Amino acid sequence: MRKLSIFFFAMMLMASVCVNAQEFKKSTVKGIANGFISELMQGNLKGTLYFFDPSYVAEQHDDFLEGRTEQFVAEFLAGNIKKDYYAFTPQLDRIKSMKVKKTYCDVENDEIYADVQILMDYGVKFVVRLQMRVTDSGDLRFIGAVG
Repeated sequence: MRKLSIFFFAMMLMASVCVNAQEFKKSTVKGIANGFISELMQGNLKGTLYFFDPSYVAEQHDDFLEGRTEQFVAEFLAGNIKKDYYAFTPQLDRIKSMKVKKTYCDVENDEIYADVQILMDYGVKFVVRLQMRVTDSGDLRFIGAVG
């Protein structure tokens, strides 16, 4: 009976891993980044929250920033400016365009990102690296700094 219980437990564990296991590719990363860009460029800030890890939203957006979505998204972009650029928080309503320039997807090493070029309406252009991770539910979502 004990062997049967251990076998059953092992099978359930494997089944739960298989249910949550998805094959993510660079095209998946690009699709998620483009979905985020589309919502942002349409001015749908609440819609951008879907693209973030729910635990990150709960901790940073809901608790730390007390639900200030514009600040959450702007600081997410500012916190991810690639090196060789000065740090500033972009005014979201002054973003003229955004374009995915590069994607990388190595789930095994937890290195998943999209490099996105942002052009401001006053001519400044910079690149942000939008980090992603696989959530507990098996989805791929953005993650950023807390605090």
